[in-house]
Amino acid sequence: MQRVSAVRVMKLRRYCLCWAFCVLIVSGCASVKIKGTDAIAWVDGEPITRDDLGYSLQVAHRREDLSTTKKFDMSEYIQKLIEDRLIVQEARRMGLENAPDIQEKIREYILRESVVKLYNEEIVDKSDVTAEDVINYYRENYESLTLKVIQAGSEVEAGEIMNKLQSGEEFDKFALEYASHSEKQDTRELVVKRKTLRPAMKDAVAGLKPGETSSVIYDQDNYYIVKLLDRQAAPVEEIDSVKADIEKVLRDQNIKNRSDEYLLELHKKTGVKIERELLASIKLDDGDRTREGWLGDNRPLVEGNEIALTVGEFVAMLPEKPLKSNEESLKWWLDRKVVDVEALSRRYDVNTELKDMVQRYKNVLLKAVFTRNVIAPQIIISEKDAEDYYLGHQNDYAKPAKYRIQQITLMSKEEAEDVLNSLAGGANFSWLAKTKSKDTFATAGGVTDWKTKAQLHEPVRDVIDDLKLGEVSRIIQIEGEYLIVRLMERSAYEVEEFSNVKGLIYNAVYKEKFNEIYNAYIDKLRNDARIVLNDEAIRSYMETFK
Repeated sequence: MQRVSAVRVMKLRRYCLCWAFCVLIVSGCASVKIKGTDAIAWVDGEPITRDDLGYSLQVAHRREDLSTTKKFDMSEYIQKLIEDRLIVQEARRMGLENAPDIQEKIREYILRESVVKLYNEEIVDKSDVTAEDVINYYRENYESLTLKVIQAGSEVEAGEIMNKLQSGEEFDKFALEYASHSEKQDTRELVVKRKTLRPAMKDAVAGLKPGETSSVIYDQDNYYIVKLLDRQAAPVEEIDSVKADIEKVLRDQNIKNRSDEYLLELHKKTGVKIERELLASIKLDDGDRTREGWLGDNRPLVEGNEIALTVGEFVAMLPEKPLKSNEESLKWWLDRKVVDVEALSRRYDVNTELKDMVQRYKNVLLKAVFTRNVIAPQIIISEKDAEDYYLGHQNDYAKPAKYRIQQITLMSKEEAEDVLNSLAGGANFSWLAKTKSKDTFATAGGVTDWKTKAQLHEPVRDVIDDLKLGEVSRIIQIEGEYLIVRLMERSAYEVEEFSNVKGLIYNAVYKEKFNEIYNAYIDKLRNDARIVLNDEAIRSYMETFK
């Protein structure tokens, strides 16, 4: 999960600092100056707030180019908000707000966002990393260790070597004896940062002093004995270069530790009681009882504060062939459930900004269900509608022009100028391509395959339409190469057959009819509504972008 930022709109402002030409021309609406409110407009008394506009711009930024160089009309976004509110109000009047699927989606949204807020409050906000934490981690993990290592073939062999070392035999003897041929020269002497060692090795060397030898270390099916030769403290001057990496590692560790700790707190708080014997008795592969039989079992498996689960409900959430044990599956369910219960108990949807987020989400759902249930059923597209649209928009379905060219590729501008002069003097393009060009088309006299304009290099696209058939271009530079091209052929204008683009045409006609019906509906709703703009609030909002 990611932290939900409280300053989402501020991110958008970094992209919208040049709104020098924001034209506020809003037709069909009353304009007033009202101070002391954050409403930028009212639709039948229902406010549209600055936050609503900020959210709309944030969504638009994800979909469109709202860069610092683009000029756009703020009134367009305000009018869109007004239209959306008119549709939402109409959807409410029609009772669509009470539809079961809408209510279910809202419950899911509240739960999801409540869990995010709980996670931020109880996990993220309580997993801070201090400067002292960073320094301690750096000192411990970035010190340099010089080691000699013996790798034994088995536990028995490692024990025998250990006994001989304790009897006084030299470490280097065994380090050399058990080293591979490529390691014989340095007898396995390693210089490493402590953080690069695997946990077992890291723990083993933690308490060693220079000259001391570890006990036998078992790690990933191997047996090691390590001697610490030297320990160099992490250089203080290098901590800044790795500080950000350390903070991330420590923060991730803190979040994991806090998550585990908090889950235990929640399990205790809910007072969950599990019928362990009953859980152990559930066997989906039991020949005497089928999965269907278990699904009908209403005996309580889990009980606690606001948490309950029957045997049948538990079996229903298991896959046909479970990959986890019953214990693991139930723990996974319980961990999620105790978090959900706690998150909903905080009532973030009543006491925080989540209340406004829920309302915006509900409005999005209402608009979607209105267009699906009211607008879409009115759209009927006949074969003639599609054919008429096709005849009136044939340019939209034209096949892209294709070009066949010859090209000569050269490595220097001087060479290119010499070739261009030769061509101007009447030299044969194909012969020069074969003898001078440095690309793969040289052997074919520079002739390339048929290509659309989009498939040509951008600098070639810029000149290709200016060339007549048989005409040679100027020198074209593409990165470190120099091209001269000759236009051999250009495909004729051609429109796609109706049958090939029928799906696209039906989509286009649908969109056209949808907009016609939708706009007519909006016009009717506007005529019946009282819409008031708050000029003062709009101007004040725009000032925040300067």
